[in-house]
Amino acid sequence: MEIIIENRSFAYDISCRLIKTKYAECPFNELSEIWDDIEPISFKDIAKNIENIEGRRIAINCLGINNLIKEVNPKLLCENTIQKETVWVGEDGKLIENKFSDTYKLYEVEAEKLGIETKSIWGAGQNFFHYVACKDTSTDREYLLWVDAASVYIANSDDTIWTSSQINYGSKINAIQAIAWTIQTDINVGGIEKIVRQGDCILIKVNDDAIESGVRHLSEKEYRELLVAES
Repeated sequence: MEIIIENRSFAYDISCRLIKTKYAECPFNELSEIWDDIEPISFKDIAKNIENIEGRRIAINCLGINNLIKEVNPKLLCENTIQKETVWVGEDGKLIENKFSDTYKLYEVEAEKLGIETKSIWGAGQNFFHYVACKDTSTDREYLLWVDAASVYIANSDDTIWTSSQINYGSKINAIQAIAWTIQTDINVGGIEKIVRQGDCILIKVNDDAIESGVRHLSEKEYRELLVAES
């Protein structure tokens, strides 16, 4: 059985915990008999049990940013703002030039506070995890996107390096590098003419030098120079 929350379905037990977390009093008669027995959801449970990005956004909405921060006590490592210009289509169908400031924040969270053992699929002995916070340019919704700091570092380094799980790469990267890393492509470096982003949909126009290669993450340089429009 599933329950729909903000147009997305969640497993029944997870849904009940999300509803309990969001509301001080039972909002539905159907849950009144079990309301006192429902355990509010924690950020640790959200991170472990909800993989979909939009699902996590909704769950974190139910939890509330203040409760999230109180629970995991993230450390702000870096904040970067890019001045952007893009073109939107107005309600009348006409193009509107829009200038705005796009701010990204890179945070660090101790693995213990996430309920994650240091021996994890992200690297044995890893004690810190990182996420980048950003707002949707059209709806003003806030998203928290987890990133692999070591992989972000590699995507922005000219050197071939071996990463170590004992090194905290969070201090070696910035927020723009982190958000760029969340976009992947199989087009070689130098083969992209421009990038257009509409929500989670990424459109890439290639140039004459484009070669399909292995899947890789975008660098900060590509994000700053090639992203020409988004909504």
